[in-house]
Amino acid sequence: MYMKQIVLDILNEYLKLYPEEKERQKQFYDYLQSHNSLEIVDWNNFVGHLVAGAFIYARKTNRFLFLYHKDLKMYLYPGGHASKEDKTPLDTALRECTEETGLIDFKVLSWSGNNLVPLDIDTQHIAYNERLNLPSHYHYDFRYLFLIEDEQDIKIDTSESRDYKWLDYDEVINMSRYAILKDKLIKVIKDNI
Repeated sequence: MYMKQIVLDILNEYLKLYPEEKERQKQFYDYLQSHNSLEIVDWNNFVGHLVAGAFIYARKTNRFLFLYHKDLKMYLYPGGHASKEDKTPLDTALRECTEETGLIDFKVLSWSGNNLVPLDIDTQHIAYNERLNLPSHYHYDFRYLFLIEDEQDIKIDTSESRDYKWLDYDEVINMSRYAILKDKLIKVIKDNI
């Protein structure tokens, strides 16, 4: 089970590394103060819940894997909801990436010396889901960076995704929706590859 204290410890370590993000993380911090360990991983908690995923980077081709999400109707990095069996957000990211892609051999690229601290923590408003009749809510997203040696054929989870593609490094780091991540991605890849 996710332990609320582990998540708080990760958030506090993250904020020591990125103190300028204190205001950006305020909503998440306040959410953690008012919810217990079970509530933060409960998919039916429509105030919000934890999710985690990863940018999967293929070193040889300098490209990232993206999946076409059926409900959100866009290409996104692999990831998904935390479960009570996961011990950490990193466990969630590893499990979800394997479930959604069929890949199993990831190297976690760490920028902090602690693999549990993600590349980024993001708060995302999720609109009403018509297909599943789910109300709007928030996702508190732990975004990691995983390395694989080369591109591979992907076995997508067809219940959530319709397609996949490998996107060039320059295209991904210049996507406006990932602007907050640009400097982080560049630095971690440069330092580790």
